[in-house]
Amino acid sequence: MAFTAAQRQVIDHETGHARVSAAAGSGKTATLVARVVALLRRGADPARIRVLMFNRSAREDFEQRLAAAIREAGLAAEVPVQTFHGAGYRLLQRLEAEGVVPRRRLETADWVGHRLARSALEAAVDGSEERPAVEDDEVATFRAFVDVVKADTRDPEQVYEEAAELLGERPPRRHLYAYHHFEALRDEQGVRLFGDLVHEPVQALLADSALARRFRNHFDHLILDEYQDINEAQQQLIRCIAGNRAAVMAVGDPDQCVYQWRGARPAYIVRRFDADFPGAASYTLPHTFRFGHAVALLGNHSVVRNRQRDGKLCLAVPDNPATAVHRYADHDPELYRRIITAHQEAGGRLADVAALVRLYSLAAPLELELLEAGVPLRLEGRAGLFQRREIRALLGYLRHAAGCLAEPLPDGTGMAGLLTEMLMLPVAGLRRQEAQDIARRCAESRLAVGRCLAEAAGDLPAWKGKRLRGRVAALEAISRFGGDDLVAHVLDEIVGELALYEALESGSTSAETAADRIMTVDALRRFATGGGWGVAEFLERCDALIARSAQWQEAPPEDAVRVTSIHRAKGLEWPVVIIPGLAEGAFPYGGAEAGAAALEAERRLFYVAVTRAQERLYLIHPQDPRLERALSSGRAERFDPRGATASRFVAEAQPACSAAAGAALHRGERPGGRVQTRVVREYLAALEAAPASGLRTPPAARRR
Repeated sequence: MAFTAAQRQVIDHETGHARVSAAAGSGKTATLVARVVALLRRGADPARIRVLMFNRSAREDFEQRLAAAIREAGLAAEVPVQTFHGAGYRLLQRLEAEGVVPRRRLETADWVGHRLARSALEAAVDGSEERPAVEDDEVATFRAFVDVVKADTRDPEQVYEEAAELLGERPPRRHLYAYHHFEALRDEQGVRLFGDLVHEPVQALLADSALARRFRNHFDHLILDEYQDINEAQQQLIRCIAGNRAAVMAVGDPDQCVYQWRGARPAYIVRRFDADFPGAASYTLPHTFRFGHAVALLGNHSVVRNRQRDGKLCLAVPDNPATAVHRYADHDPELYRRIITAHQEAGGRLADVAALVRLYSLAAPLELELLEAGVPLRLEGRAGLFQRREIRALLGYLRHAAGCLAEPLPDGTGMAGLLTEMLMLPVAGLRRQEAQDIARRCAESRLAVGRCLAEAAGDLPAWKGKRLRGRVAALEAISRFGGDDLVAHVLDEIVGELALYEALESGSTSAETAADRIMTVDALRRFATGGGWGVAEFLERCDALIARSAQWQEAPPEDAVRVTSIHRAKGLEWPVVIIPGLAEGAFPYGGAEAGAAALEAERRLFYVAVTRAQERLYLIHPQDPRLERALSSGRAERFDPRGATASRFVAEAQPACSAAAGAALHRGERPGGRVQTRVVREYLAALEAAPASGLRTPPAARRR
């Protein structure tokens, strides 16, 4: 296999620690595999080499590639490859056997953690009669706080004070109280969760220096992948295992540090590694084998404003595909269909296309457009638009207005299911189980919905009964409309009558969750307004889309457009990448209110998104005359995001300059004129200083 000079430096590193900054698509897996083979050829004991990866799929991929490389080299050796959690679990088993930590059963099923979190939250509320219902959104937010605590080694109170920087906003103080209930429940039930596998052994070793000494210095070489995703607990685990014997090689990219909500920070690879492992050699793998100069330049333009980075530029290898960069305003109702049709007409498959979103609500216009066009899609990580609870509630209110609430949806959801969501949006003071019981009684009753709810209100505590009677009044107001009324007007009435946006803001456990839910509602309203339909016609149309969505869910088509979050897309690549929803306030989330650290994190997320593209990249944003003037006049670097509708990231990325300079480089010409930004000049200098000699490594396995 041919390697670049930079890759060869890493492979042939002699002794001591090493920190490797690897650009997106730089062939780091192939480089690390070759590094292990080189160590074995030098006579290193395979049992004293340990490779640590961040997840199981990465570990399995590395294991397979390493085994093949070892066989090809004619060697007989087996080098252990583990995840951080796997290494922590083995250590825990040792500590359990010695009685250092209590024996507990490992529970990896998500519902176990969910149940414990809900119980802890319910135990942490005050003793007043109006106890808030604990919804799934709050459980998820609380579990994120638990994960942040378990990613650290300090007391929960100390972590709580800094949680806003990691989670985007400070959690409610009751989450700190609930954490202690959560741990008490774990102790009581003898349960150990996934997040405890590193946290628990590290805490035990930090508390007992004599114990820690026993577990040090058992390895000669530690190789760490995706080091930009490290957190404090994992860093302490590495320090403990390495001791003063192991040579530690850490490979990562500070520009791709996007898991800050798991405790990751760029500082670990930028500064902390050198502090904890002094004397480390520093290497850079700048060349990408994934995309062309245009995307490399666009990505570099995107992150150069960040301070928490190492100054590396991503450089495209000369024979990479000349990735095309396209930018569109989202006013075309058939935009996504045109993009996908053009790809198919060129011989491409739907599975080549991925839409990557910052918030799932930003995918709603694309989802609706593809559903209408019958273009198969797969949503990953979140239910489809018509499965979202806020959308189910709105459909329920519309069906009530049209007099068809008793008729089931095409996916089988009946009146009880819809009415439950109607009672929970906004929350009428009911716990979900209470809402489900009332909805079931109404569905089984021959009484009108309003009268049935009024009777149920009499059986509830006074404050809950009062809220439920308020919901009855709202339903009566909505029932003045009929199936022939314009659905846009009826939706306006529903939103106003229920004070829906205010309720979503006050009833969501985080501002980001509230924004996501509000934008989801807005997407449905825009869809309804654009069609000019009456309520009955709109509901018929929705029924057809729900049926199609349910069919794809039940039997997922192999050839389908993938819609997923940017976080889930990290480490993957596609020929065609679409990034919708590039609106200020949505991406970057928070817009002008985002702090410096949060804005840098959002830039890194944008960088990860654009660097997934191999052949074509599409940036989709709202219409913004100010952005167009800034880009056309060559003043994009001075674009003022205050009052902007399009994301500042579109301006910062300099798409026109990046595309023009990239095209010139692929033609073998030197970019000049107005495309000579500072980044372009530095890029040209870096290409001259570190030529890739046209080498290519085999493309990384695409874990789809």
